[in-house]
Amino acid sequence: MSRFNEKGYYVKENAPIYCTNDMDATAKWFEDVLGWYSQIVAWDAEGKGSYGVVFDMLPEVEHTHLAPFTGFQLFKGTPVPHLISFMQVSDVEKMHQWIVSKGWKQVTEMVMEPWSRKTFVLTTIDGYTIKVFG
Repeated sequence: MSRFNEKGYYVKENAPIYCTNDMDATAKWFEDVLGWYSQIVAWDAEGKGSYGVVFDMLPEVEHTHLAPFTGFQLFKGTPVPHLISFMQVSDVEKMHQWIVSKGWKQVTEMVMEPWSRKTFVLTTIDGYTIKVFG
């Protein structure tokens, strides 16, 4: 719970499919840059991850299914960089501050949209973009 308290935000709902050639590196990126948790649950014949998940909740909480799934499903495959998610979070400012504090440079400044929400765009390690709003 200390990581949850430290980062100060949580994702409200999210579940896109995310393809990656290096599941270990992608899972580590989600952990290091977003403060999320990861689980690789299936491997190919060479011992490389073929299916996993990343989410912002503790695995023990996520597995209870008391709330909507708030992460990404990871599949082994070639990334096709594009907008992969339009993600609502509880405190967009804290998420932005968290990412910047981790040294990730592929994040835009926060803007106020005409529809009265603050947003920013995050580019992942695999080139996908996530538009975040709060």
